[in-house]
Amino acid sequence: MQLTESNEQHRGHDRFMQAIAVFKFVKAILFVLAALGAFGLMQHGVAEQARDWGSALAFTSGQHLVRTVVTFLTGLSRAKIGALGLGALFYAALFTTEGIGLWRERRWAEYLTVIATGSLIPFEIWEIAHRPTPLRFATFIVNVVVVIYLVVRLRRPRASGAHVVAMPNAAATERAPERSRAG
Repeated sequence: MQLTESNEQHRGHDRFMQAIAVFKFVKAILFVLAALGAFGLMQHGVAEQARDWGSALAFTSGQHLVRTVVTFLTGLSRAKIGALGLGALFYAALFTTEGIGLWRERRWAEYLTVIATGSLIPFEIWEIAHRPTPLRFATFIVNVVVVIYLVVRLRRPRASGAHVVAMPNAAATERAPERSRAG
């Protein structure tokens, strides 16, 4: 097969892009789980079971956070829980789309990730300013690094044939006619 010049100089996959994609996949999984949890709370009896379980866990392990989250979620109306579930599914779909595109190093995915992630940074700053936690701060730092990296990457000129597919060389694939060995 004849390879184009850009494929002969093929570089390996960008490991940082793959790491960003994995980060997006993990976030997508977490949002799917959150959506399933929200939809599960919409079922009759599940909210009460979750409240009882959360209270028992909070009292036995001393985790105030568990009790607070379960009380908050079970205190919401079914419509609000459903809206939270749909919102979580939307973000899961967005993160999955970003992850697939970034894994395949598609330029559209870089733009999508810069816009989607960059647009949420002001909200993350507000959250950190009002309720700082190490997890929020770490997520903020990761998201800022991702946006900066992708903006720098998008500003770099790309080779015109960066995604050229290898084409078979017609001369190399032609074979000499086969000769019959039968007498």
